[in-house]
Amino acid sequence: MLGLKFRVEGLYFVSFRKPTTTAVALTYTIPPFTTLRGLIANALGLPRDSFEVQEWFKIGIKPEGYPQRNREMAKLLKFIKRDKETHYLRAFPSSPMHKEFLVSPQYKVYLIGEKSKITQTYKALRDPQRPLYLGTSDDLIDIDTIELVDIEKVQSDEVYSILDGVYAGCAIENIPYRFVPIRDKKGRIKEVHVEYKLVSIPRNFPYILEKPVEVWNFDGEFVRVM
Repeated sequence: MLGLKFRVEGLYFVSFRKPTTTAVALTYTIPPFTTLRGLIANALGLPRDSFEVQEWFKIGIKPEGYPQRNREMAKLLKFIKRDKETHYLRAFPSSPMHKEFLVSPQYKVYLIGEKSKITQTYKALRDPQRPLYLGTSDDLIDIDTIELVDIEKVQSDEVYSILDGVYAGCAIENIPYRFVPIRDKKGRIKEVHVEYKLVSIPRNFPYILEKPVEVWNFDGEFVRVM
């Protein structure tokens, strides 16, 4: 079976905002699965509201080290329409807030899917249709070591990626996994829900388990995909 792995590096600062945070906009440690699918869709040149990529792959993620976290003061502006006829807009600043950033984070990403989708994504990442970023459009990234890999499913007590569920000695985060569009009777999207997945992020790799689990062998790196 054919898989794809690549390395992503944030060039400056990257932030994956936790939606439940307010005065302090905290970031997830790793890019959510929804963010990585958005990255791939952007490379392919798909529309912003396209959900098809989330059906293409199972994804594994490996953070390379724990990046430094910084915070900076941010100011948000709310624009309110004051006159429907003139469309006059006036800016009202909200309360000051702090935004948390990861400094030059690095990740390895592993993809498993149909061969045609894997090769299509491989070509798109090497020659993307649009500039690539993670988080916000200001968070530019560099992608290198993009490799097609022959993979196989094995059992191993060593894991080189994050794991689904709760494991000892790991950081635990509940991260966005996929979007679930809710459609009306005519098939139009009226709202979108977010499905989350609880994951464990080891502090060092390989992470040693008490008993073997099912993983995929990417050239000696045993990866758990979701």
